[in-house]
Amino acid sequence: MAKTNWRRIGLVATILFVPGGFLLGASMAARRMRKDAPEPEAPDAPPSDGEPPALG
Repeated sequence: MAKTNWRRIGLVATILFVPGGFLLGASMAARRMRKDAPEPEAPDAPPSDGEPPALG
């Protein structure tokens, strides 16, 4: 088997069999979800006609 397969097997075994492994699995899942989430778009600026907004 490839080296990456053995690493995945070891990681899954750690998460399933080591006490507290669920914390490791949850943190890894959260990190992956944040990485895969799309970047929020910047809000559009209101159209400007070149004059400052009126106060009051």
